[in-house]
Parts: sequence; C-alpha cells; structure tokens
Amino acid sequence: MIFTLTLNPCLDRYLYIDDLIEDDTVRVKKVSDYPAGKGIDVSRVINELGGHSVAIALLGGHTGQIIQKMLNEEGVVYASVFTHKETRVNTILQKGNTQYRMSLPGPEVSDEEERKIIKTIDTLLRQGDFLILSGSLAKGIKSSIYLEICKFARKKGAKVYLDSDGKPLMLGIKCPPDGIKPNLHEFSRLYGKVPESHEELKDALIEVSKKYGINEILLTLGKDGALCYVDNSLYRVSVPEVPVKSAVGAGDSFLAAYCMYREAGEPVEEALRVAGAASSATVITPGTELCHKKDVEKLMKDVQVERL
Repeated sequence: MIFTLTLNPCLDRYLYIDDLIEDDTVRVKKVSDYPAGKGIDVSRVINELGGHSVAIALLGGHTGQIIQKMLNEEGVVYASVFTHKETRVNTILQKGNTQYRMSLPGPEVSDEEERKIIKTIDTLLRQGDFLILSGSLAKGIKSSIYLEICKFARKKGAKVYLDSDGKPLMLGIKCPPDGIKPNLHEFSRLYGKVPESHEELKDALIEVSKKYGINEILLTLGKDGALCYVDNSLYRVSVPEVPVKSAVGAGDSFLAAYCMYREAGEPVEEALRVAGAASSATVITPGTELCHKKDVEKLMKDVQVERL
C-alpha cells in the first residue's frame, strides 16, 4: 500500500477574471475549488491512474470538511488527523495565462496533534508499504518531523520518499529516505550550487546520492523532462512538447506514477515512462486539476527513457 502525508494541506480556490484593475470592481467569471497539498495531489493522481493509496492529512474546520467531501467524490481514500483550527484556503486569481497567487499561512499545530500524526502513521504502516512525505510543514510542527517519521518507517521495512525543501529536507535526508524528488531549484540548494552543464548535473546526482546514501533521486526539469539516478544508474526522461495551462502538481504527478508502478513491481524504465507522461498530462489541465488517465495513456508513446 502507498501512504501519503500532507502536513500543510489547503483548499485552492481559483477565481477566473478578465482583468485586474486598481480601485475597480473585479467581476469573477468562474470559481473552481481543488483539494490541495503535495501528498493529497500524489494520492489523487494514484487514484486517477487506477492505483490504491491512503492520503493522511491534517484537516480541520469547515474547509477540512469540504476537502474530505471532494476527496470522497473523487474516490480518494484518506485518513484525516483532526485539528481544532481551520484548514487554510489559498486564492488564485487567473487572468488569461497570468496568475496572482495568495498563499495563506496554515493553522498552528499543537504538540498533541503532532503526536497524533506520528501515531496514525505508525499504526497504519507495514513492512513493504510505500510512504511519501510531501510538502511544507504547518506552523508549530518541528522541522525534524520528516526525519523522525523516516527513521521509524524504515525500521518497519517501509520504503520512504521525501519531497520537500529547506530545513525539513536537509534534516530528513539524514535518515536517509529511499528516494527524493526535487526540482532543479531544490536540488541546487541541496547540492550547494546550480550545476552549470548537463554533465555537471549528472555528476551532482551521483555525488548527492553517495554523500547522503539516497538510492533514488528523481530530478524533475519541467519541459526538459527529468534526470534520475536509480540503483546506481542514470536515466534521462524526455517528454513531448505540450500546451501548458498550469504546471501546478506536475512534479507530484511524476512522483505518484513512479511510486505506483514501482510498488507494483514494474521495472524502473516503465515507471519513469508513466511518470513522464503523468507529469506532461498534468500541465495541460487548468488550475490544480492534475492529470487524466486517458491523457497519460495517450502521451506515454511520446515519452522516451534512456539509460545513460
């Protein structure tokens, strides 16, 4: 089973407008709401592709109930950890291809709620399961929580994938997790500088893998696909050119498809091929709508995976 963890979930509310004029009334043409948070996105993609996962998320208040209802409607299995405070709502103004994103701070989490999160994971997780730790942390949660969870999860014999940034990532990799999924900015901060060439980037992946003992690094590169280091082998994932409506969730979709296929016992090349297709299929959808299975299947034939 694949479990995902989202410690700073939100409801993304997209307001579609024609123009944004100072001191004038802005007429909203359409409103679209999406359950959001990186772990939730991963579980939504796995569900869309016909797989099985459980989304563990810290949810509270009326917004938390709305997110639960939306996950129910999508058929996503979830395990809510209740918080006494309202889950945040992010507002995105969409004007043509331009976005104005207003990201609200999440509620402050108590020590008791943090312990409940850890207890929930510890209760559910079994040997052979996959655990995906994704995203930022809500206020009040200590930066070392991913490290703590990774340690006991790996002791149980579960595979752990970490997709975060900053201090939670730097502490989390001390465990280490089985795999990480950074974008280029996140990887550069981890490496210590921005690689200046493709060759340096390949060397950097190997160096980071060996330095921290991370067996799988899935480096997503937007329109340039991905460069991955798995089981001491380098892979280049080339994706087709597609019309971009929103890049939100593309990296989450890559990680979701990869872990789904790896958990099912598929070879690395096939998992990376589906991951590349899922990522590309996500950018052609608006907002945080994520990918559709039919688009993933259509794009798979155009994704090339090369072992370097």
